[in-house]
Amino acid sequence: MNVITHPLIKPNTMEARIYQQTMVVNALKKNTLCVLGTGLGKTAIATLTIAGILSKEGNKNKKVLIIAPSRPLVEQHYNSLKRFLNIDENKIIVLTGKIPPAKRKKIWEEGKIFIATPQIVENDIVSNRVNPNDFALLIADEAHHTTGNHSYSFVATVFRNKSHILGLTASPGSNVDKIMEVCMNLGIERVEIRTIDDIDVKEYVQTVKLKPIKVELPKEFKECINLLKEAQLERLKILRDNRIIYTTNVNKTELLQLNRRLMVLEDNNKYELIKIASEAIKLDHAIEVLECQGKEAFLNYYERLSSQDTKSAKAIVKDSKVLKVAYKLRTTELEHPKTEKLLEIVKKILSGKENKGDNSNINSNNSNNNNEKIIIFAQYRDSVEKIVNLLNENNIKALPFVGQSNKDGKGMSQKKQIEAVEKFKNNPDINVLVSTSVSEEGIDIVSVNYVIFYEPVPSEIRFIQRRGRASRGEGGECIVLITKESRDEGYYWSAINKERKMKKLLKEMQNILNEKLKEENAYKYIINEQGKNTLDYHLKELEIKNKNIIENEKTNNSNNSNNSNNSNNKKSSSTVKIIVDSREKVISRYLFNKVNLEFKSLEDGDFILSDKVIVERKTSEDLENSIIDKRLFSQMKNLKKYEKPILIIEGNEYFRLSEKIIKGTVLSIILDFNIPVIFTKDIEETSELLIKIAEREQLRDKKTASVRTGKKPMSIKERQKFIVEGFPDIGPLMAENLLLKFGTIENIVNASEEELQKVEGIGEITSKKIKSVLTEKYIKK
Repeated sequence: MNVITHPLIKPNTMEARIYQQTMVVNALKKNTLCVLGTGLGKTAIATLTIAGILSKEGNKNKKVLIIAPSRPLVEQHYNSLKRFLNIDENKIIVLTGKIPPAKRKKIWEEGKIFIATPQIVENDIVSNRVNPNDFALLIADEAHHTTGNHSYSFVATVFRNKSHILGLTASPGSNVDKIMEVCMNLGIERVEIRTIDDIDVKEYVQTVKLKPIKVELPKEFKECINLLKEAQLERLKILRDNRIIYTTNVNKTELLQLNRRLMVLEDNNKYELIKIASEAIKLDHAIEVLECQGKEAFLNYYERLSSQDTKSAKAIVKDSKVLKVAYKLRTTELEHPKTEKLLEIVKKILSGKENKGDNSNINSNNSNNNNEKIIIFAQYRDSVEKIVNLLNENNIKALPFVGQSNKDGKGMSQKKQIEAVEKFKNNPDINVLVSTSVSEEGIDIVSVNYVIFYEPVPSEIRFIQRRGRASRGEGGECIVLITKESRDEGYYWSAINKERKMKKLLKEMQNILNEKLKEENAYKYIINEQGKNTLDYHLKELEIKNKNIIENEKTNNSNNSNNSNNSNNKKSSSTVKIIVDSREKVISRYLFNKVNLEFKSLEDGDFILSDKVIVERKTSEDLENSIIDKRLFSQMKNLKKYEKPILIIEGNEYFRLSEKIIKGTVLSIILDFNIPVIFTKDIEETSELLIKIAEREQLRDKKTASVRTGKKPMSIKERQKFIVEGFPDIGPLMAENLLLKFGTIENIVNASEEELQKVEGIGEITSKKIKSVLTEKYIKK
């Protein structure tokens, strides 16, 4: 076996594969997105690129950052780099949120290679704990996440003009716009693609055989599904008759899009129709769960609906057809046929009979005859738990592998996830890992020759990632369980067709992006006459080519840090500081390189711009939510601790409340609370406004940004209103009316219910509540 020889690669640790070396050569020339199937060595490409970049003379003192979407993947990169790189292990650092921020700042200064989730990096960028100018290379693993508002996108935006970029992914998707968005966000100049079909890859991989296995639902399950479909059809007909949909033949995506359309209706039945649409969506999910997962998953979903306090959930659980389904399933011993088929398949694999085509039944006592490893993917945690229990009951040792805790408190911490992977790898008695989507991305689980999908997934990215688990060892089988005549079939073919489209698209895109690059000397970088590896040869070429540039770099190196500090800390030329609530991370991306930011957990407001000015920022959606849950006015009251409170409303798309309610609320804030309201079109305009106000306060008026720990002294009038506002259902306007009517608080307290009701806006219920508070005896518990 040929191995890589390089000063920064430990001897005899890495196999020399030509396709990997070719990709690295090109990745060293330009910012590159490498699309490489699972198991084809993205880690090797990352390691070789690090070695190449750090070997350049101008980068001796530079650093490298790797971002990965999960803690297990971060740990995996850390272990791989320690294994391959000939660098002081103490300089290879994993950064986590558990490390105190002050300590992280020092670590950023002292380390060489850093691996972290993008969220950690984003937090440290906006808090000025890390200087991107110190880095020569950013590696974005699972680079397809670099879209939209994701932390990946922010980190890429900050680094792309300061360092070399390498993106790694097995499956960027089949949507050309999405792929181009990833490339634009990362600053990609070149795309390198290798699949198992490429000539230079084939010798290193075994083809994964895709094997769909169909099962038929029992008659009892079909009857239950028909009842659920009838219940859903009743809702869909109502929506059709009200011209919300044009046909009752709608899919899940179309149903999920209905709410946004319904919110803008001015119809009197608007909220009833929203409830009906929500019921249709819940029934659609119930049908899918029963079709593709089984009775236990359905009954668990039914129980969750029963515990929800929403009108749509209550309507579903009380529906006669749904009640009938729940009763039938509770009283039957039948299980979904996937359960029995799955157990049969696992037993065959572990007995060595799967590849021999032996269909005979295998005695469960002999099911652990070898050390074969299997990964089973299931969509829902309920199914994972059920499968693990089923296998363990049949003397097949299985481990669950799920994401972190959800709202039900179930799940695995990242530490537990790492432990589960290590147990699965190293314990010969554990044959099966049953996982949700959390193990799809990149986690290196060695010697897995069998992957089983408990159900197909419509996403081509997830389909490729799951199937790729079976190509890490000698190659193997990917078995997909499909319920006949169900949406399983649609999902399966959707993923297959999207994958075909993606492969074609990627090849076309590679040609488009790379057409201007000269390829005539490509092979001279593969292996030279003396048999030296690609990386060594290319680095020598780079050294010759960049000889004069390197001399320049050496001369100016001492100035670089000063220049980078000046560019990175352009904000430091001024003393403007904004105190930001620690939950306002997204807008901080627009502020961090323009002003000094200090993050605190603020009791009131989102931004403090001086000792007098506090700002509450609400998007149009936030405003609607805070009106509905009745916290808006209490927030406004708390802002009055500062002399100059401001409310910023960002955007103007309202879907849940009418224009009349929005306008009335804004007028109340302006007139009753004396708080100015400023409207902005987007987050960028909001950030510019915050900076302008902070500059005006701090530079012109010489005020400092500081958190008020107590309330400003109240005038008698303000104190009187404050006390009256403490009465039940009394806001600022009603308090003003009561004081104007009765003159003093004493007179209000002494007034009868009838007298209170003479005040505009106070009815019988409110007057009773006020008198109850004033007259009920206080009892210590």
